[in-house]
Amino acid sequence: MKQQHMSLFKIISIGILITLSLLIFIRCTITFPTQIGAGRIVNFPSALPPSTPLVCPNDQGGGQGLFVGRDGTQLIYKGKPLKLYGYAFYPDQIGGASAWHTPGFTQYIDHTLDLGAQAGQNLIRPTDYWDTHYHDQKQDDVTIWKNLDYLVCAAKQRGIFVDMDLSAFAHLLVSQGRDPFNARNWITFFDAVGKHYINQPSIAFYSILGEPTPPKDLAAMHKLVEFYRAVTDELRRADGKHLITAGGFNHMEEETPQTPWWQSIYSLPNNDIIAFKTYSLADLKLISKISAFAKDLGKPLVDQEFGLPQSMGDSSNTGQVYNNLQTSRAQFFEDVYSHGEQAGVVGFAFWDLGCEIRDSSYQVNPNTPAAWQAIQRHAPNTLTAPETGKPRC
Repeated sequence: MKQQHMSLFKIISIGILITLSLLIFIRCTITFPTQIGAGRIVNFPSALPPSTPLVCPNDQGGGQGLFVGRDGTQLIYKGKPLKLYGYAFYPDQIGGASAWHTPGFTQYIDHTLDLGAQAGQNLIRPTDYWDTHYHDQKQDDVTIWKNLDYLVCAAKQRGIFVDMDLSAFAHLLVSQGRDPFNARNWITFFDAVGKHYINQPSIAFYSILGEPTPPKDLAAMHKLVEFYRAVTDELRRADGKHLITAGGFNHMEEETPQTPWWQSIYSLPNNDIIAFKTYSLADLKLISKISAFAKDLGKPLVDQEFGLPQSMGDSSNTGQVYNNLQTSRAQFFEDVYSHGEQAGVVGFAFWDLGCEIRDSSYQVNPNTPAAWQAIQRHAPNTLTAPETGKPRC
């Protein structure tokens, strides 16, 4: 009887140990949201990029150097005013966002950087490394971050600055059914990005999330402004070395005296740069108003994105009208540059650089010669001739 009691005791003990082991295993393998303060939830605790600072190959400075700063309405680099002319980098021809998920993408990055050098550009804006439609994509996709690291280092090697656009993270949030305008969803992402890129001087500034829907009432405006206050503050805590813009906005003409949404957002203490986009006649006419506000606020002004589809015509208009614009692409580019330069804009980035030729494409390349020449006329860098072996379209 005693022997049976001992056997039963052993069985119960073993059962308890197995149960405890399973509970510990489950606890270790399930990701739990991390609470930071009252009501602040981190949704991606296994965030990438790695939190260790990026050091580029053959970087003798250990990844540290001088950074782009600002002095009033000017961007400053190495004690001198800096003007940035560049382009958005969207690989439409090879799959768009999905191209960032492929290891061989570095060849396309090199091709585009060299193509931009031929046009004398000194700024690249990588975008859309996630998409709203792919529900199985991951924030900790190692290939994406290796490709983005490669772009940062390859740009640095060529003396090109990076507009580190983080808005693709909003696409990832949407694909997973999360609210991109909930600042709590960005916390761990910013922490990882800031720690990883904090020592990279080729990054001119961060851009968080552009094109918000203009608020229709005061309550909606306050909610939008507080979102941008929270995310600019959070990114500043993660990286105190780089400049920040809340994002490039459009539909800014829809602001009213009762809902001064973009003026309130751009006035935030950790929003360093006023960034806007130009895709319509109303946008062109608004540049002078935005410029006057930037001067009053004492912050640099950047036209983060502008463009027209190829269907509008390269050197002469095809008769089509786009957002009340009836002009060729070359003339539109010339208007954006000249109006902006007169208004004190210190940075431009057209959408977008690439070799695609089709009516619905916005890409600019040597085979759209009139638009290409408009870009070259305003280029800040010496143009690079397309030599043998260099990228051609």
